[in-house]
Amino acid sequence: MRFKTFSLIILLFFFACNTNNSNKEESSDEASSSIKNNETSLIIEQKADNDIATFSADGITLTEIKPTKNNKESALTLTNTSFKEGINLLQFNIENNQNYNITTIQNNYTIATHSNTKVEQEFLSGNNVFLAFLTNENNLGIKTNNATLLKNIVLNDEVLFDEKQPHLFYYLPQNNIAILDFCLVNTSLSENGNKVKVTFNGTTSIVVNKWASYQIDGLSENKNTIRIELIDKAGNLIPGPFNDSGERTFLMNQNS
Repeated sequence: MRFKTFSLIILLFFFACNTNNSNKEESSDEASSSIKNNETSLIIEQKADNDIATFSADGITLTEIKPTKNNKESALTLTNTSFKEGINLLQFNIENNQNYNITTIQNNYTIATHSNTKVEQEFLSGNNVFLAFLTNENNLGIKTNNATLLKNIVLNDEVLFDEKQPHLFYYLPQNNIAILDFCLVNTSLSENGNKVKVTFNGTTSIVVNKWASYQIDGLSENKNTIRIELIDKAGNLIPGPFNDSGERTFLMNQNS
């Protein structure tokens, strides 16, 4: 289960480079793009309950973090209708949420958090799979359809990303945040359905069947790797460009 650096580079070139420039006309600064959004993709919300899910293996435990507030009415929209190659100024609208951040993830690799509704975002020639969602006061993803948007911004290329298929997007952990968080599109998790396989340091795997944020405990080393995969009920990886995150590195706080 090794993650090779060149495979990540290939993935980024697959989605963010124009593979057939010879027969394309040079685009204008305000070139129109093919846009796919939540009209074709769906966030299947986890059913609310009072149970705190825990999953563990080899002394490592994932404990569900319950949100402190009900953010069901929070909504995120994007007003932009056209995009260009290069830097774009994105204008978001937020409803029913005053204590917010916006997290953006491009091609499941470039992750950024924004405290302003105006965001500069670079799009390259090719397929730019762009996910944005609201986070709560603890910077954890709000896992609702209204608070999440997914767009495939295609510039000077054909559509290569199928938004109707199940997709898994990696969010946390990052840096020294020992919390597992991710975003699901067009799929839910259940005991008898799809699941997320979480592997720590290439050796310990924990299978999660509930979409939530999780506190990570029990890691003995300060520097660790994590890999998340969307699997079916038989344990097979579900096809999709982002359904295997590859290994990501993060650090544990001294007090974690």
